[in-house]
Amino acid sequence: MKWHFLGGASQVTGSKHLLEIGNTQILFDCGLFQGRRKEANQINRTLGCNPDHISAMVLSHAHIDHCGNIPTLARLGYRGPIHTTSATADLLPIMLRDSARIHEADAAYLNQKTNRRHLPPIEPLYTVQDAENAIGLIQPHLYQTPVTLPGGITMTHVDAGHILGAALALLEIPRPPAPPLRVGLAFDLGRYNLPLLQDPVQLTQLDILICESTYGDRYHQNALNEGDDLRLAVNRALDRNGKVLIPVFALGRAQEIIYLIAQLRHQGEIPDVPVYLDSPMAQAISRVFESSPTYFDSDYHRLRQRMGAIMEAPWLIYTETVEESKAITSSREPSIVLAASGMCEHGRILHHLKHGIENERNLILLVGYQAANTLGRRLQTGEPIVRIFGDEFPVRAEVESLRSFSAHADRAELLQYVRGATPRQVYLVHGEQSQRESFARLLHDELNLDAHLPTNGDVVQFA
Repeated sequence: MKWHFLGGASQVTGSKHLLEIGNTQILFDCGLFQGRRKEANQINRTLGCNPDHISAMVLSHAHIDHCGNIPTLARLGYRGPIHTTSATADLLPIMLRDSARIHEADAAYLNQKTNRRHLPPIEPLYTVQDAENAIGLIQPHLYQTPVTLPGGITMTHVDAGHILGAALALLEIPRPPAPPLRVGLAFDLGRYNLPLLQDPVQLTQLDILICESTYGDRYHQNALNEGDDLRLAVNRALDRNGKVLIPVFALGRAQEIIYLIAQLRHQGEIPDVPVYLDSPMAQAISRVFESSPTYFDSDYHRLRQRMGAIMEAPWLIYTETVEESKAITSSREPSIVLAASGMCEHGRILHHLKHGIENERNLILLVGYQAANTLGRRLQTGEPIVRIFGDEFPVRAEVESLRSFSAHADRAELLQYVRGATPRQVYLVHGEQSQRESFARLLHDELNLDAHLPTNGDVVQFA
């Protein structure tokens, strides 16, 4: 009984794990590694396993660093089932088709250069057809529904509290005559008290826990402060007749902000200005949210009962065309604009920033993690001049980061979860080395647990 750490062990991207029992192999997640182009291309083209030998796949959720390389798996011949939650099954086609179109477009762009230099053509990592082949393999399941996997393994998904449909997995692996080995998978663990979402379900009495450690050395501000933080920032900009420009991640953060705006509007705590969702992908995802009410918490249901539709409310304007998007950028009307991407690296938010960054009445509101070397990070650190589409712009708009927003458990919440799971062994993954080491020291000091810190390519024996 072997566990292979194929990806996402010592970094926060490219999640991929393989369980091997005799001749049975089960893959858990198949995410894209995201980083420098050359390195990412090499890693993503090398799965580290043979798709012909994989009997089944289990997917935790629809974030691209967990699902984004599934079409490569299909391209290389995998035709087994992909087990996931019903909400993730609805989100996955949106994510994979969009990712495939990006890979095809990137290859086409690069081939303009290779053709001129008489170099061999660049093949996309995968195509839209590969994505369609993968989509046809999806098998949806409800939370708390035991699923029998090859090798007699029972897998049960429970709510991770991270994004819509995200799941923790309990594996019960037979090992007669001993009781089944109980293995918990918490690749992405959500927070308590997040808007919309249920709290994470506590897995208990585990033999082994494989747990993320993204924020293993830091604490978040209270998630209950998100609404107040948003209210104060929005009102400050609207009071001076400015626009609020919010870069958002299309899956998760966009819908969380819409929900909080709905609450604030319903309570009369922000003005009834136009609210635009200027991202076709975020719009498609928001429609999935609107059709999945059973996944959300009691506060959401109370608000929905009073207001009707939230993700498709009459005051929420979906922009369908480029012309509609351009009309928003040229308008001087006070408004709230949500647009992808969340780190301001591509997408329609760049056009809004280009037209609004020099207006001191406007507010650029950062509500997500801004990676190093991104435009979002440069805005966050206060650079006075930034480059957008190759041109330099002085930053005269106000820039604020709301630190209460995060979909990942922090140091205290991770500790709480591990304590409740009572595992004999813990393996920390999905974290930079400094995060994992810090959290491992905490587990030793608080719970007398010596956590393992695997790296990509490591194989451990379960017993």
